[in-house]
Amino acid sequence: MKLSDSFFTALTGLKANKGRSALTILGIVIGISAVIGVISVGQGAQSLILGQIASLGSNNIFIEPGPWSERMERGQMMQSMMEEFEIKTLKYEDALAIEKIPTIEMAAPFVMGVVRIIYETESKKVTFLGTTPEASEITNVNFILGRGLTDQDVKSMARVAVLGYRTKQDLFGEENPLGKTIRIKKTNFRVVGVAEELGPQALMDLDESLYLPITTCQKLLLGIDYIRWIIAKAESEKVIDEAVDDIRLVLRERHDIYNPEGDPAKDDFKVMSQKETARILGNITGIFTLLLSSIAGISLLVGGIGIMNIMLVSVTERTREIGLRKALGARKKDILTQFLLEAVLLTLLGGIFGIVFGALLSFGASLAFGYFFESSWGFILPFQAVALGVGVSVAIGLIFGIYPARKAAQLSPIDALRYE
Repeated sequence: MKLSDSFFTALTGLKANKGRSALTILGIVIGISAVIGVISVGQGAQSLILGQIASLGSNNIFIEPGPWSERMERGQMMQSMMEEFEIKTLKYEDALAIEKIPTIEMAAPFVMGVVRIIYETESKKVTFLGTTPEASEITNVNFILGRGLTDQDVKSMARVAVLGYRTKQDLFGEENPLGKTIRIKKTNFRVVGVAEELGPQALMDLDESLYLPITTCQKLLLGIDYIRWIIAKAESEKVIDEAVDDIRLVLRERHDIYNPEGDPAKDDFKVMSQKETARILGNITGIFTLLLSSIAGISLLVGGIGIMNIMLVSVTERTREIGLRKALGARKKDILTQFLLEAVLLTLLGGIFGIVFGALLSFGASLAFGYFFESSWGFILPFQAVALGVGVSVAIGLIFGIYPARKAAQLSPIDALRYE
């Protein structure tokens, strides 16, 4: 019996039981859709995060408190970041020392916190960033009203504030905020500027933020003498690796760290270039995508078991048909091929429909995430996800179709004809 004949025979068998065939492939459709949706959304998230990091500038170097940990590579970056809030090893003077390194153009220290700001009858809870004038140059922030922070503001612990774009809109509307007084923790601050609209940047929504002199934040709002992180800007991309090494040497000397091997795990700080940061975040999003895909893949296993059960039922129901075909000369190979093809056709159809629904799901998710997060969340449908969907569906058909097909092929024609 030719393979083409087996194919059309299998197709006829599926058409004869359309309802059962549709229910059988449903599990595969759900599984493939879930896997493709997760992979697509995961790559969209990765693209968005890496794009935001790139927007900070290719020459930027990030210095954070706490030693380097392999947990960051294993997807535990958020836990490490939370622990860093308890580490007090970085000081404002460290940023000043880094700025004097020949390969560094400028450096900006940062502290942060959450406060409620009040203007007349309006109030808003925002994240404040305490920093220096260099921050706006490093992060390419421009001001649509007024000015940014100045060195004099930092030296004098001035009670001045620069509003993020949406913070200004929510508190002042169309009113000009320059020179107005806002209250933060029972202290009055004078508004001196408004930043341009930026959108989400480096996992933060800077439009919802407030910029204050770092010294004012340390003494008046937080009561601390340390900082959260430093962003340094290298003279050029060509000297980034050299600049990273220079920063480590300067901080080891300042923090009295003896580390001749240059082991980052022995430092009480970590230094990462933008390229290194992008690589780590890419690894993390990749781990999450793999984890979620594995969970979604469980539904494929369930769908495969469902197909095996349905095919076993089909073999039982068609026992007399199998016996008649064998009596007319059909070989074991022909029966085996027919039932295997039926299983593969079911899963292949499920894979095709799953790819279509998965693509629609991914597109809808990209629109929804873009709307809710107010970001340019791109729609990505990776070719490998489509290939995986087709390959997995066919493999499931072969794997879970072998047992029912073998059972059908091994039926005795005499016993099959006698079957009631």
